[in-house]
Amino acid sequence: MEEFLHSEFFEWVEKAVALIRTYEGDKITVVHHNDADGICSAALLSKVCEYLGFKSEFICIEKVYPALIERIHRDRDGMIIYTDLAGLAAEMIDRINAGKSRVLIIDHHPAKDIESDTVHVLDPELAGISGDIFVSASSLNYIFFRVLAGKDAMDYAYIAVLGSVGDYHDRSGGVLGFDRFALSEAIEKDQVKVKLEGVRERYYIEKFGEYADVIAQYLTTLGAVGYERRGYRLGIKACFDGFDERTLKMVSELEELKERKFEEMIERLKKGELKQEKYTQWFHVRDFFSPMGVKTVGEFCQLIKDMSFVNDSKYLVGFQDKPKSIPDIGEIEWNCVKMSGRIPTSLERRVLRGEMPGLDYLVPKASETVGGFADATHKIAAATIIDKGKEEDFIKAFERLVEDYEATRS
Repeated sequence: MEEFLHSEFFEWVEKAVALIRTYEGDKITVVHHNDADGICSAALLSKVCEYLGFKSEFICIEKVYPALIERIHRDRDGMIIYTDLAGLAAEMIDRINAGKSRVLIIDHHPAKDIESDTVHVLDPELAGISGDIFVSASSLNYIFFRVLAGKDAMDYAYIAVLGSVGDYHDRSGGVLGFDRFALSEAIEKDQVKVKLEGVRERYYIEKFGEYADVIAQYLTTLGAVGYERRGYRLGIKACFDGFDERTLKMVSELEELKERKFEEMIERLKKGELKQEKYTQWFHVRDFFSPMGVKTVGEFCQLIKDMSFVNDSKYLVGFQDKPKSIPDIGEIEWNCVKMSGRIPTSLERRVLRGEMPGLDYLVPKASETVGGFADATHKIAAATIIDKGKEEDFIKAFERLVEDYEATRS
C-alpha cells in the first residue's frame, strides 16, 4: 500500500474520503451502472456505507441523462454518490443539484473537473491515469474504501478483481496498475489464485470456486439483460453471498433470451439491415431486444464486431429504443434512443496508433451536434443517448468528424 499512498492521485482519494467522513447526514444514495464493474462498485460502496453506519439507497441506471438526474435530485437530498458513470456529467449534475446535496462522482471514464462547493469528482483520468487500462471503477472504489477503512477493506479486494475483469482490463494478458494493486491484496488474503493459460492470466476466485471472467459475465447478464427485472440487485448480493440456485437459474434464462435475440438480429443484419456509410456501419434494433436493457446493444456490437459480415475498416454503431420506465425511478417522459459503438480489431489498431479517432472523441462530439449527452466513453467502446429521430443526423455528424480528422493528418 505504501507505494500507492505516495502517489499524487492519493491526495485526490483522501479529499474524497474527507467528504464522506465529514458528512453529517444519515443516508447515502448510490447511483451506479448496470454492468459487472458497476455492480461490483455498488457492492463495495454498500460496505463503505455499512462501515460508516449510514443508511443506503441504491439506484441502477444505464446511462446518465438530464431527465434522470433531475428525478434523482428532485426526490432526494443528503449525499449522492455516482459511480462507474457521470465523469463527463459533473457540470450538468451541479446545475441540476443547485447546491441541494453533497455529490461525489467516483468514475474511471474520461471526465471533466469543475469548481463546485457541492459536486466533487474522483477520476484517475483527471490525473493522467488511464481508466481504460490501469483502473476500473471497482478498483477505484476499493482504493477509496481501503484509504477510508484501512486493512478492514481487504476482505473485499476480490470484488475489485471481478469488476476489473468484467471491464476487460485483463485484455492485454493480465490486469495492470491500480487494478493489479487490488489483485495483489486479494492474493495476499487468499481470495484469488492466478493461473496462467499460455501468455494470459486468469483469476480463480476462491469464494465462488470459479474464474473471475465467468462470474463477471454472470453479473453483467444480471445487470444488463436482466435490467428490467432488477437483476443487478441479485448481482450485488451475489458478490457477498455467492450464487444461489435461484440466481443461477435467472442467469441461465437471461442468457438463453439473449442468445435467441442476438441470433435473430445477426440474421437480419446479414440480410441487409446493416447500413453502410463511408466510415461507419450501423443498425437499429428498435425495441426488438426488449425486455433486455439498452446496454445489450453494446454487448451485441461487442459480439459481432469481428464477424465476417462486418466491415473491419469501419466503426460499428447500433441504436436501441430507450424504455420510459426506469426500474428504480419510475416513468420518465422522454422519447430517446441509446447509441453504442464498437471498433473492429483491424480498425482498433489504427485508433490506438492515433491514425484514426477514438470513440471517446467521436461519440461526445457527434452527440453534442444533435443535442444528446455522452458519458462513460472509451477509445474503443462508447455510448450516448439522443432523441429518437436524430439517428441519421448523428451518423452524419460522426462521419464528418472522422473525415475532418483524416484531413488534419493528410
